[in-house]
Amino acid sequence: MRKSVSRMIQTTRDIAASFEMQFGPKRGRSLQVAGASCIASAAAGMGKLAMGLASLSLFTCVSAFYSFAMVVAKVVALSALVRGAGRDAQLRSCKLAGRLLVAASALYMLYSARLIWNPIDRGFHLYVAIGIAAFTFFELGLNIRGVLVERRGKEPLFYALKTINLASACISLVLTQRALLALDGGESLADIHMRANVLMGLLMGGFALLLGVRLILRMKRAARGTNYAPVNRRLRRLAKRGGLSVFWRPAYLRDAAAPPQFGVYVPRDARPDDLACLCAIARDVMKVELRPIPDAGGPRCQTEEERA
Repeated sequence: MRKSVSRMIQTTRDIAASFEMQFGPKRGRSLQVAGASCIASAAAGMGKLAMGLASLSLFTCVSAFYSFAMVVAKVVALSALVRGAGRDAQLRSCKLAGRLLVAASALYMLYSARLIWNPIDRGFHLYVAIGIAAFTFFELGLNIRGVLVERRGKEPLFYALKTINLASACISLVLTQRALLALDGGESLADIHMRANVLMGLLMGGFALLLGVRLILRMKRAARGTNYAPVNRRLRRLAKRGGLSVFWRPAYLRDAAAPPQFGVYVPRDARPDDLACLCAIARDVMKVELRPIPDAGGPRCQTEEERA
């Protein structure tokens, strides 16, 4: 027993060390927190499931199963990194996590829509409602913290974790509303409360589904090297602020390189000084290596007389 525990501890330390070596101390710690949050979210889901069974509330049980699905999605996203797989395998894992998110959100919306024609509201005992609210607030806090920790993460893995945390937080809001409304146990308001819960479930489920679709599309663009829209927008703002009149069309973004490489098509008659300034802005401000590609079919640069 001691040997198995010591092996688990050593394996955990090795994984933590590999995270820090690959992503640096700050990102490595955030990944360790992400792994720990999977355990905490699973525990919160078990608590919600227990409360749902105790109160015979199918609504609470469905929310608990959604939490389990999000834990599985996080584990899938992290699995490629733990195995030491390459970037392509990590992108595939993130796309699979997005598909799990879409499927779970679609099922959640179907259940919420079913309540429109077949409303079921058993109500909660006061202590059960307080217990459900406690577990839900705990999970909501975990998910919001995960969103804040990974808010600046642009890498595929960190973006997937941020998206899953945000979707889980949205669904947690539904059960939070359900538990809080149950504390106001007026019979005259039961129908209004049920309709409010159904509407909230449909809205948050739809938003989570859109997040999953966006995650899948972003991973596909990253695999093709065409996920350059944010980098291109920021470079255009910086160029406009610097007074550079350089025309370009985005070609590719290789964000797996260090530093990331952003290829752009530029006119053949582009001024070398302007291109040098643009490359310096990308390198010094954005930490991106700009790679201009001469483009004979692109727009022609303005001459000095035309600018005047």
